[in-house]
Amino acid sequence: MLHLVYRFKLTPRARADLAAFWQWVRERQTWFYTGLDTVRQTRWYVVTIGPDVHAIEHWVSFADEAAWGTYRRQVAEQSRQPAWERRRASQDEWWEMLDARLLSDAPGPIDNIGR
Repeated sequence: MLHLVYRFKLTPRARADLAAFWQWVRERQTWFYTGLDTVRQTRWYVVTIGPDVHAIEHWVSFADEAAWGTYRRQVAEQSRQPAWERRRASQDEWWEMLDARLLSDAPGPIDNIGR
């Protein structure tokens, strides 16, 4: 599996109304990922220790690099639609991207301690 990981810092607006922020995230899940069939799973995490405490990590998982490439092409196509791109760009009201990275699963199973 390949995981695209984004890390976001919340804007003052988001920090001031966390309930509205998380409602926006739930709505974003629907409109952003509809039709992006190569996405296997998405996960959301709140960073509680580290230099960016209370940052948000968003993980998007794909079967492999080919699936990720298809996703990138599909997002590029969507961004050519003015209404979709306006909605995507409105995310700047809620967060600032700190960084992004790609992670891959280990090549084989690794025994878990205590299992």
